[in-house]
Amino acid sequence: MHSLFRGLKKKRDLEIEIQCIKESNITIDNAKSDLSTLYAYEDLKEKILNTEIDYLKLHELQMEIGRLGETFVYEHEHNYLKGTIYAEMIDERKALNPKNGYDILSFTREGEPVHIEVKATTGTEIEFYISNHEYKTAKRMKEEGLTYLIYVVTSVMSESPEIVKIKDINSNKEYRFEEYNWKVKKRNQKNC
Repeated sequence: MHSLFRGLKKKRDLEIEIQCIKESNITIDNAKSDLSTLYAYEDLKEKILNTEIDYLKLHELQMEIGRLGETFVYEHEHNYLKGTIYAEMIDERKALNPKNGYDILSFTREGEPVHIEVKATTGTEIEFYISNHEYKTAKRMKEEGLTYLIYVVTSVMSESPEIVKIKDINSNKEYRFEEYNWKVKKRNQKNC
């Protein structure tokens, strides 16, 4: 029995039966093979916990997940409006300008505009951040009689992402707001 496999048995404390493979050309090079790390959960977890976080890469990943969610919602809206003149009028370019306060301009099947802010997560929990500008945009649009929805795409990396549609985020009793960030500015500061 190869020493690599003895190590696996010890780490996992498993009762396994090992049988030889007859007439095979399989060789294991210990210098190149590190199969034992696949089974050393605690070792891998410790390595991750001790790894310094690269916040730039983390932010880039979050941005990619957001773009993936926006693309999923765009395709969803396009499929929903298929067969209407509005399918080709969906404007996903809104996401390129954060001044809009929403990501996608879509429509109902009757042609009413729908302003969609997209939030995406790889998990299943409904927890997300909205900017003060997005919050104020949702409030203003409601006062003007316009439709502003938040589409939360859950499990965005899975084979079957789901969309949770949230209407009237400012007054929706199913959701609560928590203070998260504060901007701090020196008083009586002269601007150049």
